[in-house]
Amino acid sequence: MNKQRFIFTDGAAPNNQNGCKHGGLGVVVLNEQGEVLESYKARVEPIEGKETTTNVRCEMLAIIKALELAEPEDTIHTDNNMIAKGYNEWLKGWKLKGWKNANKKPVANQDLWQRIDKLKQEKPMVVIKWVRGHSGIYGNELADNLATEAAA
Repeated sequence: MNKQRFIFTDGAAPNNQNGCKHGGLGVVVLNEQGEVLESYKARVEPIEGKETTTNVRCEMLAIIKALELAEPEDTIHTDNNMIAKGYNEWLKGWKLKGWKNANKKPVANQDLWQRIDKLKQEKPMVVIKWVRGHSGIYGNELADNLATEAAA
């Protein structure tokens, strides 16, 4: 039987409100004792045709990496409540409505949501939970540090 692992993710987009030229993502995998089993950070560049990226895209790319690393019983933690709700509550409805939101507008970052959906289907037992950011949660602080370093 596999031991449960806890994955923490974060994204960083410095100067997000004024046009972030590049950001970063961080992912940390901890065992039940809180020991780091694996960590990952990467720089995030704007999507083709755009000059900037956003914090949400960086956060979503961190979730994608976490899902790629996840084993069947893992729990992924994010400090982005919108992403947690999207994964747990809204994804199915968006798909049924042709990737439209409640206002009948296209879902933002649809390209990333579709990648997340594909990974969710491949690993249906993986859970995503929201945690309060910058509140002293060890794994979240580690992921935040990695994302910030990658964005620097």
